[in-house]
Amino acid sequence: MSIRKTEIELKKLVCVFDGQEEKLHIKKEKEYYGFETADGKGYNVFSDMKVNIGVLSNWIGSYPKAYFELVGDKI
Repeated sequence: MSIRKTEIELKKLVCVFDGQEEKLHIKKEKEYYGFETADGKGYNVFSDMKVNIGVLSNWIGSYPKAYFELVGDKI
């Protein structure tokens, strides 16, 4: 079995949906980090990133793109 490296494009996102009303773990106007899901319809969302070493931490979930506004394309 071989493992192929895949580069992902990290994005800085701001939530535009109050997920607390739907019992989701995202909050309106809070910044998150993420990358597109395999199907391209959403984002895999993380609460923070250790910028100096480029490590994502605290995976929150996968959410539709409509829940977020793109702040930055590349991090």
